[in-house]
Formats: sequence, structure tokens, C-alpha cells
Amino acid sequence: MAEPTTRPRRRTQGERRAETKRRVLDAAVDCLVEDGYANLTTGRVADRAGVSRGAQLHQYPTRQELVVAAIEYLAQQRAVGLREEAARLPADADRIATALALLWSQFSGRLFQAGIELMVAARTDPVLRAALTPFERELRRLSRELAAELFGPRAVAHPDFRDVVTLVLNSMYGIALHRLMQPTSAVKRQLVLLERVVRQALG
Repeated sequence: MAEPTTRPRRRTQGERRAETKRRVLDAAVDCLVEDGYANLTTGRVADRAGVSRGAQLHQYPTRQELVVAAIEYLAQQRAVGLREEAARLPADADRIATALALLWSQFSGRLFQAGIELMVAARTDPVLRAALTPFERELRRLSRELAAELFGPRAVAHPDFRDVVTLVLNSMYGIALHRLMQPTSAVKRQLVLLERVVRQALG
């Protein structure tokens, strides 16, 4: 007698909605990085995500809402990855070198590329600027939290830690921008110097 086949579990409406949202946000990030904000349209994102335009517009009615949600989604994904890396660090790890390397990874991937696209566009788009400003504040807060987890409690206890993190984030942002014009060797030298400064500052 043949055994009864097990039917795959049908996804709930909430699961289907979450999957649609994920596909739309992934597609928005891809369009933003590859084509730029000027060429991004909600219709193009819907086509790339393989969803109906109605479904995409139901989630994010405007282009500005869509791109800000997409970069928030990307930042949250990256934060989860960094926290997992921080949790795996051994007790005797060189926290400064590892923390700087992981923070720099935020400035060398899709999150940074998408952010630059939106910041440039926001200069002349007041609606986008208004939507992006709260995210920028939240990203700064999240970056500080991640830095504290990556550097570890000993560094966090240093009285200058907050100022050092600000210096690190601002420096990395500038280095990442200049990297578009500078050879890789120059960027590496700047990162080595930044690590030396951080070690001296944190004693």
C-alpha cells in the first residue's frame, strides 16, 4: 500500500505579504545601485521584483517611500550580520582591528552605494530629503551601537570612546568617497593610519 503523500504547507497571507515586501525591497536596492535614483521608477521595481504594480504600490505608494524603506531594510540586514560577527569574536581577539574591518565593510558595499545615490538626489528633492533625514539619524545611532558591540566593553569604558567612534565613522565615510578617485593602495594606507590613531586614542 502506497504511503500518503504529504502536501506542502500553504503559506499564510502574512507570509506571502512578507515575501512580496522582501522581493520589492531587494529589487529597489538593485535598481538604485545599478541604475541610480534618477532612473528608478516604481514600475521598473515591480517588474524586477516579479510582482504586480498594484501590489508594489499598495506597499509603497511613492518612489521616495520605496527607496527609503529599501535602504532601511538593507541597513537592518547588515546590522544583523555585524552583530553575529561580533558575537563570534573570541575573548582574546584584537577587537580594534576586527571592529575597524567590520565597520569599513559598511562603506564598501551596496548600503553605501545606495546611500550615496539617495543623498545626492535628496539635495534637490525636498520630499526625498524629508523622508531620508529620520533614517540618517537612525543609521548614525545604529552605527554607534554596533561600534560599541564590535569594540567591546573595555574600549567602550574609555572616556573618549564616543568621540573616537565619531572620528572613525566620519573618516571612513570620507575615505569611501575618495576611493572612487584614489588607487586602492592609497585607501589601504589611510585605513592603516586610522587604525594607528584609534589605538593611540584608546590607549
